[in-house]
Amino acid sequence: MAHIQAVSVPGIPTLTTGDDVAAVIAPHLNTAAWPDGYVGMRGDDIVVISGKIVAKAQGRWHRFGEAPDGFRTRVGIPDKLGLKAPDDVDAAAAEIRRGLAARFGGRPGVIIAGSGSGREPGRGVVDIALGSAGLDVLNADGDSVIDAIAALAGVVSMGEQSSPVVVVRGVPEVMIWEDL
Repeated sequence: MAHIQAVSVPGIPTLTTGDDVAAVIAPHLNTAAWPDGYVGMRGDDIVVISGKIVAKAQGRWHRFGEAPDGFRTRVGIPDKLGLKAPDDVDAAAAEIRRGLAARFGGRPGVIIAGSGSGREPGRGVVDIALGSAGLDVLNADGDSVIDAIAALAGVVSMGEQSSPVVVVRGVPEVMIWEDL
């Protein structure tokens, strides 16, 4: 496996119902600063996006208490509102991927991530892939690698509530041309 790097993307604004996620995050992806001095995103990077911003763009709002919330924390959700998990996450990831490919070239991978509890008590919470596009989930280890990338992104963005997007570089073995 290659040298893996991950950087959080600063300055992502709050999304609202109807926003085009790729269009909103693209200018900020151009400012991602890498340890080697490179600035920006390449077409073979993997963009990990918080499921919360995708749900906001999809308009998955409800009155607080009227339906189950789709997220472990309420950070970024107004007091009287709730937010359901994003709808059809694989299709949403594919749409974002096409938007990023049009802006950056190549075929970047996209993961929409959210928090999941560890299977055993005391194992805590880790980010997992809710959906993806451009990554080989059919490979025997595909799901595990994609969840590991989502978990890495969760660690990188931990504590940075204004940074719901992380770019990961150096995992070409899971990238595919198709959106699968």
